[in-house]
Amino acid sequence: MSNADDLKDVVDFLAETLPFSALPAEDRLDVAQRLSVDYIPRHANQPLALAPTLYIIRTGAFELRTADGELLDRLGEHDLFGINTLLNGNPEGLTVYPIEDALVYKLSSEAVKAFSAQYEPMGDFFQQVSSQRNRLNRLARNRQSKPRLETQLTQSVRDVITADATPVGCVPTTSIQQAAQLMRDERVSSLMLLDGDVLGGIVTDRDIRNRVVAEGLDLQLPVSNIATTDPIFIDAGALLFDAQKMMSQHRVHHLPVMEQGRVIGMITATDLVRAQQVSPLFLIDDIQRQNDLDSLSELRHRIPALIHNWVQADISPVEMGRVLAAIGDAFVQRCIALAQQELGDAPMRFAWLAFGSQARMDQTFASDQDNALILEREPNQPEADYFRKLANWVCPALAKCGYVLCPGDIMASNPQWRLSVADWQARFNEWVDAASPKTLLNSSIFFDLRVIDGDADLLAPVQKNLLARTPKADLFLALMTQTAVRNRPPLGFFRRFVVESGGAHEDALDLKHRGVALINDLARIHALAGGLSAVGTHARLQAAMDAGLLEADAGHSLMEAWHLIAALRIEEQSEAVRRGEKPTSFLDPDALSPLTRAHLKDAFGTIQEAQQMALNRYARGQYG
Repeated sequence: MSNADDLKDVVDFLAETLPFSALPAEDRLDVAQRLSVDYIPRHANQPLALAPTLYIIRTGAFELRTADGELLDRLGEHDLFGINTLLNGNPEGLTVYPIEDALVYKLSSEAVKAFSAQYEPMGDFFQQVSSQRNRLNRLARNRQSKPRLETQLTQSVRDVITADATPVGCVPTTSIQQAAQLMRDERVSSLMLLDGDVLGGIVTDRDIRNRVVAEGLDLQLPVSNIATTDPIFIDAGALLFDAQKMMSQHRVHHLPVMEQGRVIGMITATDLVRAQQVSPLFLIDDIQRQNDLDSLSELRHRIPALIHNWVQADISPVEMGRVLAAIGDAFVQRCIALAQQELGDAPMRFAWLAFGSQARMDQTFASDQDNALILEREPNQPEADYFRKLANWVCPALAKCGYVLCPGDIMASNPQWRLSVADWQARFNEWVDAASPKTLLNSSIFFDLRVIDGDADLLAPVQKNLLARTPKADLFLALMTQTAVRNRPPLGFFRRFVVESGGAHEDALDLKHRGVALINDLARIHALAGGLSAVGTHARLQAAMDAGLLEADAGHSLMEAWHLIAALRIEEQSEAVRRGEKPTSFLDPDALSPLTRAHLKDAFGTIQEAQQMALNRYARGQYG
């Protein structure tokens, strides 16, 4: 048997290879003594015949593929393969291809079992790697089979209504009886009143029951007498998601479908049920139906399972954020409605504003509240008392529904953030015209804003004034850029990750503050510099490219970087919830595959370059 001096090089290699690096030095020597070495020539078109053995790559490179040949991961020095075959016979049919000449160490199944029994974390590590690779395989299968959930989120209304079908309708002078007979013959639950292809109204089976049968109305009267003459409608290019949201908000079950100003069909709640057997949109509908806070708050428990399903189906984090924001909007709208059942109608027009992630529509598990009220005018004392009571009802109610109170107190319950249109305009003018590093550090979140409920027209003059002002505010843009780049992506010399030191998240990457938030900041700066009204990060980056503020390559690279980091963040949060832990935005880079680590380093590098480009453009290259 070789002694320690003979095997020093191998032992040193194992000291840098998980999970052997966690073993005591004498046990690493024991592992080294049990290894055999094998040379594997490059053969990119033929998979290896794997024995039930652990393979440890000393030099060279391999590709891990599905049974159908789709690339799952690339493996290099210090990586392992053969784990699935060793543990369970590889029922998923994963294959390994040598894409470079390679040297590998091999450890027998008996030795692996012995060391795993002696060191429980080693066995856990092998199980974790096996689970991760099985998950990659499942995601590949999901991509190939176009998962139902993704279809639900991205399918358009046009895809659901019958192609080339003539809209079922009649002229407004048709009698009620003739209209009912037409609905029966066509087997539809609604009828459109049409003048050619121009929509003049809609009548439903419910209208006939409630307005005709129940009231004993003359059946020979024109159907226009019972029709809704100004119906809500939807564009053919809108998503099913938008249709369900619109139906829930307006409590309707039928939406005429329009394309270029003409009617092309009808979509109903039944159509959505058929298209979406399992859907987050039913949660939105359930939220709108709750009549008390206790039952409303119980619905929050359905969100983690939805997110986990999306993660498993490899749904885009952009789509996930959009749906989570819609769910959050529904909770806000229902809380306001329940509050007004107690408080009565508002004494003036108002709107509930969201800032930050809810405004950008990129919420995750750990999103807290950032909200405010905008009022039609300066309130008198009774009016101010009403909005104080409204905010003090809604904000705690949202907390009960799972949306944590803002640690910085940026909420409508804080009187500082219940302002009139004029006062909001003055506040933004102050932030822009008298900008300082301190004020911008605390106010940047307010530049991502969106109306969630109430009168959206109240925000329009504020936004118009702001976006006319910021492109000409050179000092404001320079200071905002310098403030934004104070946080840098966690990439050090030689492209090594810079992890947190000390604290609860030691040796982890902060994917929020040193990842997605940095891209959000850059997108915000470009949007304000161009006077662009987009709020979401991807929409802002696209608008900046269209306006010539951002080169296409840089913009698309930032989008891809945001997508990767956001996906890793929400995936880690989903797994934390499943483990019964509190979700955070921290990730252990050692848990990532080599291919993902390489992509993540590229993403952080993209952010670094984009930060420098923004500094050069808006702050003359100066960090401040």
